[in-house]
Amino acid sequence: MKCIKKTINNVFFIWYNLYIVGDAMKKVLRIVAILLILVMITSLINLFSWYKENNRVKKIVSTVSEYLVIEDEVYRVDEEIKEVNEDIVGWLKVDNTKINYPVVKGEDNKFYLTHDLDKNKNSAGWIFMDYKNNLDDQNIVIYGHHRRDGSMFGTIDKLFKSNGGKITLVINGENRIYQIFSIYKTTSTDYYASRNFDNLEETIKEFLDKSEVDFKQKDISTEQIITLSTCTNDNKGRIVVHAYKKLT
Repeated sequence: MKCIKKTINNVFFIWYNLYIVGDAMKKVLRIVAILLILVMITSLINLFSWYKENNRVKKIVSTVSEYLVIEDEVYRVDEEIKEVNEDIVGWLKVDNTKINYPVVKGEDNKFYLTHDLDKNKNSAGWIFMDYKNNLDDQNIVIYGHHRRDGSMFGTIDKLFKSNGGKITLVINGENRIYQIFSIYKTTSTDYYASRNFDNLEETIKEFLDKSEVDFKQKDISTEQIITLSTCTNDNKGRIVVHAYKKLT
């Protein structure tokens, strides 16, 4: 909105100056004014499209939330949710954020970057599990866009100023509870997105050392971790969150 207001002010300024400059300069100012108007129109179209997509996401979330049932602090996802999208494999909820969505798993890691839960084109995309992941892998990797409106992984930054908390993954009728132990920014995805490691215990120590927040989690013993990955606001890096599965 600030960009559009600034463009409008510039256009009015140029048209005003058309009355006090020479003919040659008037031609230049007219061209500049036309270009600014085109920029403003394009910005308005993009803004309208963003609001339209954002409202669509809100409607989808409102609809699918009916499929999540909470009984005695245990989450259960109604099997009929598959009628919404057969790619749905579970539900993800993250403490201290607004992350509370069904998780899909596609045939690749590209489709749900640009499509919503209804498989319609949408820049918001959806929350999706790495298509190569098996549920018994050492590392379950889940991706989502870092939306400025707070949707998808847009509130993941709140974990930088929190005590961590837990991540709940409801999958195959099971509530998998993970304790957050690391959050950091990076420019590489090669290592943290691996499904399995040569030594999980040593890898967890590396992720602990990388963490920009001390969540007071030491001597971690687990058989599996979950990793959340999203882009930074400038799209030049990644925000990564790791949590370990609590042993029962």
